[in-house]
Amino acid sequence: MKWPIIDLHCDLTGYLAWIEGSTALDEDIIGCAIPHLQSGRVRLQTMAFFTPTEPDSSAFTLKQAHLFREVLLQGSDVFTLVKPKELERQVLQENRIAIVSAIENASGLCDEGEPLANAFLRLEKIIELAGPLLYIGLTHVDENRFSGGNFTPGIGLKPDGEELLRYLNGRRIAVDLAHTSDAAAFDLLTFIDKNSLDIPIIASHSNFRSVYDNPRNLPNELVQEVVRRGGLIGINFLKKFVHPEKPEVLLEHILYGLEQAPQALAFGADFFQESGMMEGGESYFHPEHRNATKYQSILQELEAQVSTQELEAISYGNALRFMQQLWK
Repeated sequence: MKWPIIDLHCDLTGYLAWIEGSTALDEDIIGCAIPHLQSGRVRLQTMAFFTPTEPDSSAFTLKQAHLFREVLLQGSDVFTLVKPKELERQVLQENRIAIVSAIENASGLCDEGEPLANAFLRLEKIIELAGPLLYIGLTHVDENRFSGGNFTPGIGLKPDGEELLRYLNGRRIAVDLAHTSDAAAFDLLTFIDKNSLDIPIIASHSNFRSVYDNPRNLPNELVQEVVRRGGLIGINFLKKFVHPEKPEVLLEHILYGLEQAPQALAFGADFFQESGMMEGGESYFHPEHRNATKYQSILQELEAQVSTQELEAISYGNALRFMQQLWK
């Protein structure tokens, strides 16, 4: 049996924006190319608009929003825009791949020296171009004007981050913890609670620090906070977050997630451009996890250890329920 798949994070739009002449068919370069998605039976794919924190980062995000609308969706028999009222049909019955946008790094809304008001104007423009947003991450691995990132561990939530959270209150856009520092994540959650803000929480492409100790993986305290708030945790396929030498540890992350966060677990593979970026010719992914065709073989490996209901929850059920609740 091939399970329908919902995935919470890939960088296809960033690849298309960065590399002149690139297309969504470049299956030797990026793991979420159209042939991979189709073979893996992906039925809903989140397209995260990634940008580094640098000058003109906001222009790069807008470029991706235009590509989302004008290249991926325009006249496509492959992709279709996510329809909040028809999610179950799109995932279980539609042959095309539903796509939804997200923002990975709020620097893509506003450069470091700009007035913060510009961030809110650009956010509305991105929604106008790309439709409903699933989530926004405040930063990438380093700090920016909004918060600390994974590799700036002592830096927490900043005043501009607080203002962005206030703006998101009640907007039905989740905040993503995948790239926040631990300090920023806990500050963010405390700020939401203290101010009674209505903001869902996810970790779109994060593994578990209890399984493999890496700053990009969630400590158990944050795992439990995501669970308590009805959020999602998307399993990341990058080998440096799975285990650099042991591909089988991916199953350990999944099994740990089923034990600690059974209603939160989903996929967030984080496929991005590899060609020209690989370290010493090695892939950033283990061969067993290198592209979107691998979802089905991973689920088959799990069949002997977990129930059919758990396989359904991982493959699409948890993410579908979260999205239905988010946009009801």
